[in-house]
Amino acid sequence: MTAPHVALFHVRTHRPRAAAGYQALLDSLNEAAVAAVEGLGWTASLHAAAEDPEAGLRQASREADVVVILGGDDIEPGLYGQQDRRPRRSPYERRADRLQIAVIMDAVGAGRPLLGLCRGHQLLNVALGGSLLQHVPGHRGPGAEPFIPTTLDFAAVAPGLAPPALCTHHQAIDELGEGLVVLTRSGDGVIEAIAHETLPLLGVQWHPEHPLTAATQFGALLRAVHAGELVA
Repeated sequence: MTAPHVALFHVRTHRPRAAAGYQALLDSLNEAAVAAVEGLGWTASLHAAAEDPEAGLRQASREADVVVILGGDDIEPGLYGQQDRRPRRSPYERRADRLQIAVIMDAVGAGRPLLGLCRGHQLLNVALGGSLLQHVPGHRGPGAEPFIPTTLDFAAVAPGLAPPALCTHHQAIDELGEGLVVLTRSGDGVIEAIAHETLPLLGVQWHPEHPLTAATQFGALLRAVHAGELVA
């Protein structure tokens, strides 16, 4: 039997020098995600939605057994009918937004297993007609260590998960998209995991692909999505 193939979609591989530290952080998460996939005995490919040809991105998603939308930049609020209300504004990645949403909707139409992480979790919600809270304090650490542990109900998300849930984000889901249900929230009410009522779609707000947790948490989520073993 052929090993499952996972297509992972991130934002980009190159940024201006001023954003080199942020890119290095994302690179470390993406590398840990690929290593976790390979640790399952599966295969992985990594695709930059802001840079790679559109036809190649769409083909990669359609040939995958599991699609993963990785973390990254804020989502352009016009996609959910709002103006920019962020207290601190950073550039949007509009091409990545558009093409990753296209990948999500292709997975929805095909019933293809899909896992969204942080930005990917939010994009899944936006793609299905939901909205976001544009600034939520308390879920991102200061300085060189941006990840903070968050308390949530792991058993409500997927089998085989265990703490810690490591978060770094300042946006979160507000109104749910069509067909989505909340699996768990943090102690302050932030939605930390969603799933679709009938399709193998799962989104989590924290970073299971963090190098400290990727081999266990990310692997467990991939197995659950691939097998359709979701709580919703």
